Amino acid sequence: MTEKIIFTVLLVASIGHSMAQRSTQMNAPVQDSLHGAFRPKSLILPGTMLAYGCLKPAIPAIGDLDDRIWNATKDPSGTFHLDTYLQWAPSASIYVLDAFHVKTRHSFRQHLFIDAGSILITGGGGFILRKVSERMDRFELKGTQFPSGHTANAFRGAEILRQELKHSHPVWSVSGYLVAGAVGFMRIRGKQHQLSEVLAGAGLGMLSTKLTYWALGRVTRRGTSFRQGF
Repeated sequence: MTEKIIFTVLLVASIGHSMAQRSTQMNAPVQDSLHGAFRPKSLILPGTMLAYGCLKPAIPAIGDLDDRIWNATKDPSGTFHLDTYLQWAPSASIYVLDAFHVKTRHSFRQHLFIDAGSILITGGGGFILRKVSERMDRFELKGTQFPSGHTANAFRGAEILRQELKHSHPVWSVSGYLVAGAVGFMRIRGKQHQLSEVLAGAGLGMLSTKLTYWALGRVTRRGTSFRQGF
């Protein structure tokens, strides 16, 4: 029962974020990456998820919930870790769309920039958080690491897929979050991570992608201004 609740929470949070973004765009014109990436409302869910995990040492209830879920989860011995491979599915699907000439917001070269940039930000942010959390006993009780890198990577790719398809194929744009939610669930089910670590990883991944789109918007806009000057 506990595992079903966890999966449902991750799934609802993932799809809810995507649908919330879609609803804010229904009556608005299509905007470029610079303006579309950092709408205040778009930062609420991922920021809250990341903050939830970071506040574990300060709020005992977060750690207590982690412990209850951990103790209720069965021994994962012999489990095939599909999440190790599945975490790459959302971001890899962008290149599949390019190969089949499916309409997306950006070009293949821009996809390379977005993918690489978000990986660097996610990896860098995760490295810093892990170094800080290693010094806090509250994060190390189960021998896991904060935040979940697999989950961060999956949600990073899911947000890319959403951004690229939200206008041309809104239904498809949600698919990445279905996969990302499953990855997060598998990390908890396999006792690789606790709930707070998974939620923090999801928030980090989404924020990293949004920051990368903002950077792409800045680069694109500066390039346009430069060319127009001549």
